[in-house]
Amino acid sequence: MNSLKNKKILLASWGCKVKTSQECRDWPPVFKKIFRKVIFFSTKNNIYYSGREKLNKNFLKVLKEERPDYLLVCPSLSEFEIDTLLKIREITPNTKTIMWSGDDEFRFDDWVRYYALFFDYILTTKKEISIFKKDKIKNVYSMIGVNPNYHRKLNIKEIYDVTFIGTPLADRYDYIKFLMKKGINIRLFGGDWHNYSDLKSIYGGFLYPEDFIKVINQSRINLNFSKTFFKQGKLGQMKGRPIEILACNSFLLTEYTNRTIDFLVKNKKMNFRSKEELLKKIKYYLNHEKERKNIAKEGYDYVIKNHSWEKLFTECFEKIEKEKISHKDLPEVNKRIITLSEEEIDLPINKLKEKLKNADYIDFSKSFNKKSPHKNYFQSYSLMISKKDISCCNYFVYSEFLGDYLLNLSKKSFNTLKKEDFYKILNVNQLMVRKSYFLDNLKAFQKLFHGEVCNLLNDKNTVFVSIPLVKIQAINEIPYKDMKNVFNTPFFDKIFSLIRQKRILDKYFFKLFLLSYPGKKFVFKYLSERFFDKGSWEALNFFN
Repeated sequence: MNSLKNKKILLASWGCKVKTSQECRDWPPVFKKIFRKVIFFSTKNNIYYSGREKLNKNFLKVLKEERPDYLLVCPSLSEFEIDTLLKIREITPNTKTIMWSGDDEFRFDDWVRYYALFFDYILTTKKEISIFKKDKIKNVYSMIGVNPNYHRKLNIKEIYDVTFIGTPLADRYDYIKFLMKKGINIRLFGGDWHNYSDLKSIYGGFLYPEDFIKVINQSRINLNFSKTFFKQGKLGQMKGRPIEILACNSFLLTEYTNRTIDFLVKNKKMNFRSKEELLKKIKYYLNHEKERKNIAKEGYDYVIKNHSWEKLFTECFEKIEKEKISHKDLPEVNKRIITLSEEEIDLPINKLKEKLKNADYIDFSKSFNKKSPHKNYFQSYSLMISKKDISCCNYFVYSEFLGDYLLNLSKKSFNTLKKEDFYKILNVNQLMVRKSYFLDNLKAFQKLFHGEVCNLLNDKNTVFVSIPLVKIQAINEIPYKDMKNVFNTPFFDKIFSLIRQKRILDKYFFKLFLLSYPGKKFVFKYLSERFFDKGSWEALNFFN
């Protein structure tokens, strides 16, 4: 610990300047106890004030100036470019690099396993780390914590029977509606519920930090749901909310999952597996206050003893400090890749086999596309490590005058869209396939290449790489609600950045509103919704 007091750490994250985030509220006080100096780099502020390209330049500049002993990066999706990650060790070879990763139950196979390659250590909220070991990713620490100075017991009156704080993911709406119909006095808080008019009478809106803790303390029963919208999320995931509730010495009923902390897995009194079981337990514990309080106290004692951020980070950094710096090289991938063009995809089978005779994997090039210099590496690595037949990456929708203005999330598209809509926005330039699988399914790939719907991709044969490795200039639109769900909107970040910089006469606005480009109808509807939607403004204020 004494040696760490002479060291400095750079925290680069979206939330380090967001007052509602653990990276701003909970971590800095701990880091200031452990290290001599703590430097903050806000990816959120850099994107919104300067843009994504400038963000990467600014980050490397800070890294070069500070040369920290420790670098802790909390990437959210694609704000850090691959070239930037590659330059970290070149700029500051004596820095121990650490990546923080959450939601690994559904983000590991398409995103974490690739970004983890650039860091010396991985901190994950996932309890079971065998998947990291399977990929030969070493130095992985599992941790999830609370800040006892914030997540705390308040001596105030309980005024709510049952509350839920969160968003309407998975089947949460069905649970809430079921409890309402059964006469349960439930109160609802969080984002996006304002769209459900039938829940208006129980919806209390967003909660700011102190109100969040207040509501937990004011609730006789706090609910937590474990499932997410992904197929992989049906078994539930490790979430911070349950231990935050327990740290307030408040009573919790949580949807069962074996992926949470052991204390909750083993504590059957706090778990429910169905609407009926939840209803039964709510009625029971509302009428058994003493038992409810005793169970809450047991959870409180366990969490405070085992899951404070100060305890977890101190132990982690003390272990890392004792180890010598040992940077890992990227795994070698010695595979030959052949790219098939529009002219070559329909070659006679004998000529096609001749062209592909020395290939391991097949890549495609149709219409205009710009491929990342890292596309071949990551997609061939994904096929090699997953042992699957098809690799599918994210893509940017790009124009010469707008730059990258839409970002497709390929895995989310696959998991949430109807089949016909998924294939409408799937672009063959996203794919790489094993040669043997390509030849066995040649006619299907030819149809896909020419824009026809075919049932080629499935859970068993496809691995996703949630990194934008290709740019395209054409896109088929799908229903607005679905398109909003599976596309990120870099154009909106750009607008926000220009407004923040008071550059409201910038040419980008003229180009966005007056010129023609694919997806313009979606862009206009999205801007209109964001401008007039009350929930969007509430969310924006909440995360400032």
